[in-house]
Amino acid sequence: MNAKQLFLATSLTFLTAASAFAADTAPAQKTRAEVVAELQEARANGEEIGMEGFSWYPAQKAALVKANAETRLAAEKTNADKVATSKAQKSTQN
Repeated sequence: MNAKQLFLATSLTFLTAASAFAADTAPAQKTRAEVVAELQEARANGEEIGMEGFSWYPAQKAALVKANAETRLAAEKTNADKVATSKAQKSTQN
């Protein structure tokens, strides 16, 4: 068998195998109505849709801002407590 025939036989084998695998992994198709229904259900359950931290409704956005502010304030308080403790320890060591 010459090189051309060997190359063609190998290529044909790989192409048929690749098409067989591609046919097996095709996702199930959904209708537009099914996708819209799933989206509405997710929104009704309060799930965030889209980018992380992105909110669709003003109430959700307000809750997210409040939670972020509370987290930031708690972190600042913890940091202030650490600084005060560190200063107190340094003053007692001197």
